[in-house]
Amino acid sequence: MSKLRGLFFSLGLAAVTGLMAGEARAETLTLSVFAGTDTTAPAIYTVTGGANAVTANVGVLNSDLAAAGFGAYSFTNLGGSSNNPGSTLLGPLGGAYILNSGNLTVTAGGGGEGTPITVVLVEGGFTLPANGPTLQDTATANIAGATGTQGSEGVFTGATGGPTTTTIPGLTGTGVQTSSTPLGTYVTPFTLESQAILSLTATSSTLPGSNGYSQKVQVLAAATVPEPASIVMMLTGMPLPLVLVGLLRRRRQAA
Repeated sequence: MSKLRGLFFSLGLAAVTGLMAGEARAETLTLSVFAGTDTTAPAIYTVTGGANAVTANVGVLNSDLAAAGFGAYSFTNLGGSSNNPGSTLLGPLGGAYILNSGNLTVTAGGGGEGTPITVVLVEGGFTLPANGPTLQDTATANIAGATGTQGSEGVFTGATGGPTTTTIPGLTGTGVQTSSTPLGTYVTPFTLESQAILSLTATSSTLPGSNGYSQKVQVLAAATVPEPASIVMMLTGMPLPLVLVGLLRRRRQAA
């Protein structure tokens, strides 16, 4: 019995250690802005954040845009978020996702007005879901006081293959559009990338136009029937080895 108790304790300790190691992951979100649509060229601006959030310094970003010939454009906010390393939950907050969002303004007569720029958000190290049947790209545009387009592309790259992409050609005005692409079998960890292609031309010579946009790239989790061990963990909120340790302790007390 003492050997069995030691085995359960070791399994429980390993489970807790594994959870702590997961929390210490080193994955980071990287946010970049490029001139035009060529994302292989040097970026106008790049910033790296944490595993679940990144925020641009808009003062530095807008200065860099002006220096690159895009003085007509400025951001009032720009950032990204994710749920890395992902989850097996179903629905809009489940699976694995990155969210790229911001508010771009345009002033009439400035440099680069009407020329596209591309905002790229990327992060690797996603381990869940291990079986995601669909890559989904959801883009939202809120263009006001301007004419322009918002295109988007979502990119999935597995550990041993890819990429798989899904594309939305362009939104104008205000609206939401979703595009989905089936995913084959893949090996984790995987990388998600969001590319938002923005262009704006002001419709007023005195008032700026804007686009408060967002783009979510998501691997949807597959619906599965949980195994008995998984059911125990969900009901108790504890790793299975710790559940067994608790049951053993109760049996000893009852004896």
